[in-house]
Amino acid sequence: MDDAPETDEPNAAPHAPPSRLPGSVRALLRIPLFYKILIANAVLVLVGTLFGTLVTARFVRDEPGASLLGFTGLLALIGIAVTLLVNAVILRVALRPLDDLERTAARVQRGELDRRAPVSPVADRELERLRRTFNAMLDTAAAYRTRLREVAARALSAAEEERKRIARELHDETAQMLAALLIRIRVVRNSRDPAQMEPLLDGMREDVSRALEGIRRFARGLRPPALDELGLVPAIEGHARSLEEIAGLKVELRADDVAGDLPPEAELATYRIVQEALSNVVRHARATRATVTLAHERGRLVVTVEDDGRGFDPDNVMSTEGGGLGLFGMKERAGYIGGRVEVASTPGTGTRVRAEIPLHDETPE
Repeated sequence: MDDAPETDEPNAAPHAPPSRLPGSVRALLRIPLFYKILIANAVLVLVGTLFGTLVTARFVRDEPGASLLGFTGLLALIGIAVTLLVNAVILRVALRPLDDLERTAARVQRGELDRRAPVSPVADRELERLRRTFNAMLDTAAAYRTRLREVAARALSAAEEERKRIARELHDETAQMLAALLIRIRVVRNSRDPAQMEPLLDGMREDVSRALEGIRRFARGLRPPALDELGLVPAIEGHARSLEEIAGLKVELRADDVAGDLPPEAELATYRIVQEALSNVVRHARATRATVTLAHERGRLVVTVEDDGRGFDPDNVMSTEGGGLGLFGMKERAGYIGGRVEVASTPGTGTRVRAEIPLHDETPE
């Protein structure tokens, strides 16, 4: 990994720009901590040995009858003190980047979410790699929070638009039909001629049928009744057939028997993931064919949606502001029930969405 310092991180205040330090000093500071301590202690031993030998030889020459025990003991104490002092300084300086990481983590925990660990001129390669990994983790968390806000805003907007649509259709269709029924009921009550009542009753019957179909359409839009009445696979099959009729997309379904394997919330999440994946195929892929597969694998339900469309770059879409919300929403739905979603695609080769859904409840408590 390149060890060049990063200087464009928000709210990161380096202690001293490494570029202002002499090259030899920067090279020494980049030495790993283990070798810093090893070299320092080797130098201390060498210098201490030479110094102790010279001082002892001079002491013996100047004081031939004196005892060496006290003198050598004093030299040993001085050597131990110098060794501890030098090691303490090295450790204090070398571990300063860890203190920066700890302070940054504490400030992020207090709510300063844009805070990042600063570049340190005394960090070795391992500590610099740790700093970059730490900052990358914070950047990923920040991007995740941004995506969550975008998905929440989109979900709120979609829910509001759906309410408006339902209110408009109820007012313009259902309410108008019921009002017309009231008028026809009044006419029938006042009529004494059977010949006039028959066409009125037929018209009332047609209006009731249209109103009932509209209400059923609202219900299907809010939650597919086939999911509750028939199960996951028939609900997906019904949605696939409707896409064939509406969008002309040929959808092939291959499914194991999953009846009773998933709790209701997992069934709904799986259905919505498939629904979103097929919706993306219709809207963006320019595909003519899609395949949906549901299969048991190692205690999980693996769901794949593949198409023969034009493909795309998932990383580029996810990194684009406001883009990839459908992909992000699928991953969030799977995450809520302890599963995960992976999207594999390259331009010109189609797209493959793979979801792993636990067959038993693995959501965190």
